[in-house]
Amino acid sequence: MLANKRVGLEVPRDDRDGSFTVNSVSESIKRVMVEEEGEEIRKNAWAMRQIFGNVKLQTKYLDDFASILENYSVSGN
Repeated sequence: MLANKRVGLEVPRDDRDGSFTVNSVSESIKRVMVEEEGEEIRKNAWAMRQIFGNVKLQTKYLDDFASILENYSVSGN
């Protein structure tokens, strides 16, 4: 999912058992953190950090969601 949103990169896995190799993890980290192709991923990850790392904003979202749930159950739906 994160790879599709361009905020992460999927590490190649062994087709037989799904395991990672040291080299595949190392190469994936290098691609994201150092290589030019990782620039978009770094930029997108930073933008998501600004949203998901904002405690005040997340608290507001949770409060709003709880309010919706309370009103939904009170209205008999």
